[in-house]
Amino acid sequence: PDEPATPGSPAAEGVEQVRAIDADAQEIRRLAHELTSLVDESRRQVADGRSTQAAEIAKMRDLVRRIEERNAALQERAKALEEFAHTEAGDPAWPPEPLPK
Repeated sequence: PDEPATPGSPAAEGVEQVRAIDADAQEIRRLAHELTSLVDESRRQVADGRSTQAAEIAKMRDLVRRIEERNAALQERAKALEEFAHTEAGDPAWPPEPLPK
């Protein structure tokens, strides 16, 4: 458990997938913090006449779009990791069957 996974092994691949998910999550966190800071700064710039409300809203929308894109990538990576883990473990109940309605 204290030794690194053998390069090229399923465990090493799983570790790389987890690292990629962590990188996505950290970037989302950074972008969310940037958005929070932008809200305050935008208020000041509009109040001081250095910018317009429309321009600041456009900046925020762009940042929200980037967050949403990064989140979609994170969700896809997490889904792929889940599938990989179940498949590599030989999970006999994978993929799950939908529950009857």
